[in-house]
Amino acid sequence: MADETPRKSRDWWERLELASKIIGGVSVPIVGLALTYALQQQTQSSQQAQLYANITTGREKADSDVRSQMFSKLLERYLVTGAGKETVEDYRDRVMFLDLLRSNFEEYFNARPLFSRLYEQIRDQEARAAANRPAWAQLKQQLIEVAKDTTSRQIARLVRSGHLTEDIVVPVRVSLDSGDPVSQRIALYSVRGLRGLDGVFKLSDEDTGATDTERDAAAARDAQRNRYSITIRVKEMLDSAAKVSVLLYRDVYDGDAFRPERSLPDLRPIEFEVSYFSTPYMDNTRLFDGSRFSVLYDGCIDQKATDQVCRFPLAPTAQPMAQFKVVVFDEAFLSQRDRPYVDQILEKIGTTPGKSSAFPLGRSAPR
Repeated sequence: MADETPRKSRDWWERLELASKIIGGVSVPIVGLALTYALQQQTQSSQQAQLYANITTGREKADSDVRSQMFSKLLERYLVTGAGKETVEDYRDRVMFLDLLRSNFEEYFNARPLFSRLYEQIRDQEARAAANRPAWAQLKQQLIEVAKDTTSRQIARLVRSGHLTEDIVVPVRVSLDSGDPVSQRIALYSVRGLRGLDGVFKLSDEDTGATDTERDAAAARDAQRNRYSITIRVKEMLDSAAKVSVLLYRDVYDGDAFRPERSLPDLRPIEFEVSYFSTPYMDNTRLFDGSRFSVLYDGCIDQKATDQVCRFPLAPTAQPMAQFKVVVFDEAFLSQRDRPYVDQILEKIGTTPGKSSAFPLGRSAPR
């Protein structure tokens, strides 16, 4: 009996030694296969990331090259003049070239000076014309419509990250005794759910087209920021533009109730000229919280005229009123327009073969 205990102990150690040899022999290949698979996956992921970076870089370079060549050709063709012998058709071609320039380079190129200069040239031709004056007037209106179409298209994109206030009408001072009329306050934030604004603010349906969830999200976002509003004063009216003075206010609320006595001007007035040819992409003002606003000119109406059309130069009896709209948007939109967001690029790079990508190659991120 005394020998059985050591024998059992030896048998147990022999079994343990045998099991460890078997486990070791099996686990070593498994670990090797796992490490090999992990290295292959890491290599494949790095290759995918490099491929995506190369495709993105190549696409951007090709796009830039095409745009550069197109811009040079269009601008070169536009600047060709007939030494004072241009006809209506020549100017119509110049309007077409300006339309192409703005349509393809609206986010990089401020074409407002070219539009303004062409408008002045067509207006002068109209004034000197005898037989075909209606054709020149029609061409002048066509140029304005091209500019308005571009502005409307940009506004439609920007309101996705902001809001729009329309139908802002500001009387124009016509005599030194009448003073400078000023617009109602225009909120540069969502006014949904706020109280005490009637009679002070120009209220608009800025949430049109948005769902209740989107409107509530916009109101919650604006509540975390400093709230600003503006007033517009028209200093001078021109036939295609208005010289304005914009006063910025920092609005104060107690809860959701507006406190006008504590909402005072924040800066000195900002004076600039806004015309038919201003665009929100290029002609905007940055606020302190990173958002931007743009004042856009919609035209002039004369209350004394039977057709309410302003005719320049304005008669002493005229009662002109300038029309504006104001669009507010996040400035980050300007740097990410028609480009993938950084987090989407990182998500794309980190996508495994079994998962679908955030957005397909060759297409920009959704806006």
